[in-house]
Amino acid sequence: MFEENYCIKRIRELMEKNGYNTYRLAKQSGISLSTLSSMFENNTEPRIETLEKICSACNISIAQFFERSSRDLSPEQSRVLDVYDSLSSKDREMALSYMRFLSKNE
Repeated sequence: MFEENYCIKRIRELMEKNGYNTYRLAKQSGISLSTLSSMFENNTEPRIETLEKICSACNISIAQFFERSSRDLSPEQSRVLDVYDSLSSKDREMALSYMRFLSKNE
């Protein structure tokens, strides 16, 4: 059995985090189902254009895709980002609205 490359592992992590199966990721990203299936079955590195679409579908940047942790964040900031990343897109928008509200009231 072969070992998955980093990009494939990371895409699978993002799919799990976002509740996506291959079909849903294809729909959300605009990448064909056959392209994604082939990429996973053959353990091939995705092209940068494909990664950009996947990152967009998962609401992250390319930098976030490759950087799993930031040394510049405090533990509290890291925790906030972890919680934020686990939210649905609707809940993320509500959290951002709440934070904007709090920042105006200080």
